[in-house]
Amino acid sequence: MTFRELLSEGAERLAAAGCPEAAADARALLFYVFHFSLADYAGKSGEEAPSGPSETYRSLIKERTSRRPLAYITGEAPFYGRDFYVNEDVLIPRFDTEILAEEALAEMREGSKVLDLCTGTGCIPVTLALEGPRGAEIDASDVSKAALMTAERNSQRYEAGVHFILSDLFENIPGRYDIITANPPYIPTAVIGTLMEEVRDFEPHLALDGTADGLYFYRRIADEAREHLVPGGRLIMEIGFDQGEALLRILREAGYSDGRIVKDLAGLDRVARAVYDGANHDG
Repeated sequence: MTFRELLSEGAERLAAAGCPEAAADARALLFYVFHFSLADYAGKSGEEAPSGPSETYRSLIKERTSRRPLAYITGEAPFYGRDFYVNEDVLIPRFDTEILAEEALAEMREGSKVLDLCTGTGCIPVTLALEGPRGAEIDASDVSKAALMTAERNSQRYEAGVHFILSDLFENIPGRYDIITANPPYIPTAVIGTLMEEVRDFEPHLALDGTADGLYFYRRIADEAREHLVPGGRLIMEIGFDQGEALLRILREAGYSDGRIVKDLAGLDRVARAVYDGANHDG
């Protein structure tokens, strides 16, 4: 069987199983198993595929038909032009989260102190450390020790120098920061059961469940971040597609100014950001 035929077989099996992006996933797994680039495949597609790796490919296709996410099969996912290690202890980085990173990068200055909460893979702080101005100090925290181990691995992979802290939000966080970023759990509990199988059955619910209305962690962050932002500091958070109005209200009631929502490429709410002016506020 040629590489082209093997790829076609994989795509057909994934499509029959109802996998979204069946052709793209089949190609990604083929390239993963055979260490192909697009140019490699173009030059060898008509050649006979070796039997051993072909069986490995078929086993991974079978694994994907169970709806296990592609990134958990290959162990990597892209974010901001780099590949990050992932496993089932962390959420898979999403393209839309790059908007959060871009908003933070736009605010960073030489020597900025930045904290990333609910860091997961560490893709946000690693990106800020590598793409931001020189001299920035980047801390990141997560309540999950297993997630922090993955984040540390990603930081070491790129020599990003991020400092990681095991913490339930601000529980173990000292000092103040110029910028605090967060991509907290924001899916309402009742909605989790309706998510696509790849997310519902495989990604960690600890990183998904935002409790009854999906806003629990935003209320906590908005309240507690006031003790950890310098006057004029920025709070920048990823949000759900329909949570913008609620987030602006939470930020306003917590005493933040200049609250605004940044939309994604589909025109949906994606990032909430605001400024802490340093004034006391009792909520």
